[in-house]
Amino acid sequence: MPLQLLRLLPSRRTNNRVWLIFSNSLKLPFFIDDVVILGLKTGLEINEELFNKIKTSSLYYLLYNYSLNQVALSPKISQTLSPKIRQKLRFYLRKYKLSGDYLYLIDQIIAKLSSLNLLDEVAFTNYLLRKNQKHSRQYLSRLFSYYHLSLPQNYLGADIQNIKNILVKKKYLSLNLLENSVKNKLFASLLRKGFAYHDIKTAIDELSKSR
Repeated sequence: MPLQLLRLLPSRRTNNRVWLIFSNSLKLPFFIDDVVILGLKTGLEINEELFNKIKTSSLYYLLYNYSLNQVALSPKISQTLSPKIRQKLRFYLRKYKLSGDYLYLIDQIIAKLSSLNLLDEVAFTNYLLRKNQKHSRQYLSRLFSYYHLSLPQNYLGADIQNIKNILVKKKYLSLNLLENSVKNKLFASLLRKGFAYHDIKTAIDELSKSR
């Protein structure tokens, strides 16, 4: 028996969405404008070619809206958004019991968002700096390298103040910063965190003088 489109059910939560209900019990979310584009109507027999178009349109609609929500949450670049879309694609394929290779949709969505200037490298750079302002410059350099970006040359950071903030925590207040064994342990710990030797020395010297 050929596949049939039994109902087009308007979504109660989303104005531009309808649900396509098929004779094989499949239920797919669908962009309402694409209903007209594909000429879908109740009782329509669905051949394989049309069904593939329906699946592609449904997945694109879902993934594009997901991507817009992600961009709204925080600045994104393709390197951060693409893995999220890929993961969401796998989720939708499982959820709606669909099969096929739809990885090319990720490139289409990234290209669409880029054309709308929604993937902003400058905004993402500033977001990373704000989010990680308590980390060392070395940590930030590694982080930016991971995203194939360069840490801005004019970024001064606040490594000395960050080190001081660590050392004035309750567990360090009773330590004698002038004692060599204490100082060596602190140096080792802070070096592992990615802080530079001269910044650690400056911070410890300044704190020692202020106590």
